[in-house]
Amino acid sequence: MKEYFENTMHQHIDIVEYTETEKLPLIYKSNYKLYLAEIGKVQFLMAEPVQKMNLSALRKQHKQLEKLTELRCVLYLTKLNYYAKEMMLLEGIPFILEGKQIYLPFLGMALSNYDKRALKTCEQISFLTQKLLLTAIYEGWKDINVTEAAKKLKVAKTSITRCYNELEILEIPYLKTKSRSRLFCGIEDKKEMWLTLKPYLRNPLIKQYELKQDIEKDLRLSDISALCNYSMLSDNEYRTYAVTKSALKELQLSYNDRVQALEVPGCIVQELGYMVDFGNNEAIDPFSVWMLISDTEKTDPRVEKSLNEMMEEYVW
Repeated sequence: MKEYFENTMHQHIDIVEYTETEKLPLIYKSNYKLYLAEIGKVQFLMAEPVQKMNLSALRKQHKQLEKLTELRCVLYLTKLNYYAKEMMLLEGIPFILEGKQIYLPFLGMALSNYDKRALKTCEQISFLTQKLLLTAIYEGWKDINVTEAAKKLKVAKTSITRCYNELEILEIPYLKTKSRSRLFCGIEDKKEMWLTLKPYLRNPLIKQYELKQDIEKDLRLSDISALCNYSMLSDNEYRTYAVTKSALKELQLSYNDRVQALEVPGCIVQELGYMVDFGNNEAIDPFSVWMLISDTEKTDPRVEKSLNEMMEEYVW
């Protein structure tokens, strides 16, 4: 156990027998060999099943072990089928699969010996995680757990679990642990949060369509058109709209709808990776506007002034 971890992760780990078993029901004392592990001053429980257990039992008993011991619990397994492994990864259940895989999201560790290299779990932040972060700033999230975040964003809890895993691995400093729960805890200073998060965020644009004619649809304004909605800046002679992937399909755009190179479009439709509810939803949210405006456009004093005015009036 100790040798596999240290040889694989090249980090020291202390592992001793867990002695506070008197507070545990008999089922946990008989079903597991329990150890107290520590890596870099972070303590956690390591639970090794004494016999084969199905995913349902592992999931339930892992949760109870964390609750009863008030420690993060890592399952130490010698065998695990593909489906159970994928579900544990999806649900953020920490585990060590001896000789094959280490998954400790609360420590930002994920490694697989199948390809002998560290898993690149978060090369780029996902659009859902970005939407979560922006929503958290706008709404001033404080101590929001997975269940509450899922309700706010109207997605499944497993999706938010993946988002929280990303935040841990990226070491974004607004996630904390309370008992066995992970909580998103922002700060009151929205500008400071924005400046901290900016290096992690990405342009939400997926694809852009320049069309011959303006479309008569009730769509949110995007890019420069959105900035004009939030300021006194004059728009282009055409409008720019934002759509999600599902809304784009409903538009049923064809190649014949698009302008030729160098022609002035009747409008531009931008497919974005997410959409954050903001204000009356006439335009996309200000943070996304800021990320969509190109660096070249930001050198225009009028655009720069309008961006600053938008943030001061609608965000800070």
